[in-house]
Amino acid sequence: IRREIDALDAELRALLLKRADLVGQVAASKAQSDETAVLRPEREAAQMRALLDWQADKAPHLARAGVLAIWREIIGMAIAQQGGLTIYASPAAMADARAYFGASLTYVRSADAAAALADAAAANAVAVLALDEARPPLDGQAVFARLPIGAVGRALCYGAAALQPQEEVTALVKREAAQSGDKILVELADGVLVETDRAGADMPWGQYRDLGDGS
Repeated sequence: IRREIDALDAELRALLLKRADLVGQVAASKAQSDETAVLRPEREAAQMRALLDWQADKAPHLARAGVLAIWREIIGMAIAQQGGLTIYASPAAMADARAYFGASLTYVRSADAAAALADAAAANAVAVLALDEARPPLDGQAVFARLPIGAVGRALCYGAAALQPQEEVTALVKREAAQSGDKILVELADGVLVETDRAGADMPWGQYRDLGDGS
């Protein structure tokens, strides 16, 4: 059995190398087209949704958190291979930021939430704030993920993400008071931050696929 496991480990290493070769081809293609963005929130969310569905259907005996962590590290390596990403996180959000983006990227501990958002205005940079630090995105930014994925939310990811219409996405909206169907994430000093599929007249702070809270 151990010999079989060793053989499978060798296959996994070969597949990781093959995947890295393909990522290299993507990076080369981007360079030729002057495309510099390495973060693809919609694609990553679709990958995570497919992974969670697979785990629930085919591999319920494998730890959900462990499966997600392995995949996030693979994605982080791919991002690093394409030029990298700098993650500015408040002290309260740093642990969730590292767990989501993996060990291959660059992390900077910002003094506070405002500093993290300002620093993340640079190219290929994101900010991660704890829920109770949440504040409106700066111009050109939007919230593109709630962390940790597949678990009760504790933090939000801000970056240069467009708010384009998509299927099966949840809008993050700040309201004076929650409305019917809203899921309250946190109560702020001047209102509530909610997840909803009906933003109405309120301007969304961002949007993302709701991958559940593990319940």
